[in-house]
Order: sequence, then structure tokens, then C-alpha cells
Amino acid sequence: MSSDEQIYCNCMERIRRRLNVVDDVLAGRIGTNKNSDVVAEIIFIQFRKSLEELAFASLSANKDVYSAVHAKFAVHWRANDMLNELEKVNPGFYPVAAEPPKETSPGFKHFDRLPAGFMTRGEFAKLYKHSSEVLHTRNPYKEGDSTINIGYTVQEWAARFRNLIRWHFVTLVGGNVLLAHVPDNGTVHAYPSAAIPVLADVPNGGEHGGSHAKAGNEE
Repeated sequence: MSSDEQIYCNCMERIRRRLNVVDDVLAGRIGTNKNSDVVAEIIFIQFRKSLEELAFASLSANKDVYSAVHAKFAVHWRANDMLNELEKVNPGFYPVAAEPPKETSPGFKHFDRLPAGFMTRGEFAKLYKHSSEVLHTRNPYKEGDSTINIGYTVQEWAARFRNLIRWHFVTLVGGNVLLAHVPDNGTVHAYPSAAIPVLADVPNGGEHGGSHAKAGNEE
């Protein structure tokens, strides 16, 4: 595995560990004394850190570009501003969720895009916003309901995040395309890929475009 691929895999492993923390909190495996505020803060700091890791993962193999963009990140507290800044540097930074591979011939596997059930770019911005709202101290003089509507349940957000990264394509800042596999358990893998699956604009749920990748045997 090349250094770029290993660096990217390390990013994905850190995201998976944080999502595992969310699972552990929900299952009561991490002590919180059942304090709802503490539970929420632990969960949403994992989400926010995971989102930031995901956003910068495609830049991580290029130290100079990463440092330059990350320096601007401090002034972008709105998720869409951060994403727009990243797209200026690397338009393909956001993962393209894929379905599990289908072997078409020895050593070659076909991948279709995952049609639904994963965290979209728009949902990334929403979860980042919700996480920030949970973590920021509320103005005690602010009137109105203090409840934060996060859209999906915490379990659903975690599942959609995992579905995005379990099998996905990503374009690194240098232009190389990787196919990454982030299983719920076990080793994270990344393979060079010739292309990202094309999602055909076919009405009424027609066939999706796909991509072929030559992937080595997983450990």
C-alpha cells in the first residue's frame, strides 16, 4: 500500500473509532451517570470530529495543501463555507458511496453507486450544524424552546455515516482516485481505481452506472 493510501486509511480508521464511541455511549458501555447533557456532548463531539476528519481526508496526503486549507478552516464555522473552500482545492473531496463489489472476472470487481441510505453532502452540513448547536453553551437569556431538532435519530445518523464510508470512492487532491473499504470491524483498505462510478440520470429508478476496479485480496 502506498503512503497516500495508508494516510487515507488512517483517517478512515479514526472516523470508525469515533463512530464506535457513539455506539458504546448508546449501549451504556461508557459511563455517563445517565446525564443527558453529558451523553449528548460525548456523542456530538464524536460526530463533529468525524465530519472534520472526513472533510480533510482527501487532502491529508499533501501536507502543504492540507496546512493551507486547514488554516482557513478556523474562520469557517458554517459547514457550507468549509465545504465550498474544500471544493475550490479538490472538487472530488466528498466520498461517493458504493455498493459491495460484484466479481465480474478473476481479479476484477464491479461497483455500483449506493442509491440511498448514506450521509449526503447536504446532510453533512446539517449534522455539522446540529453538532455545533449541541456543543455550544446556550444563552440562558434566549427565549424559546431549547430543543434541537437533529432530523434523524443518533442511531440513524451513525448508520448513514457508516453507509457512506463502508465502500466508497474518493478523489485525492493530486487527482488519484481511491476505492476504500471501511468494514465495521477489521482492516481498512484502499485501492487505486481507474474511475468513479457514473450515476446515470435515468427516470423511474433505472439502472445505475458502475465502475470496475482491480482490487487485491483483502487480509
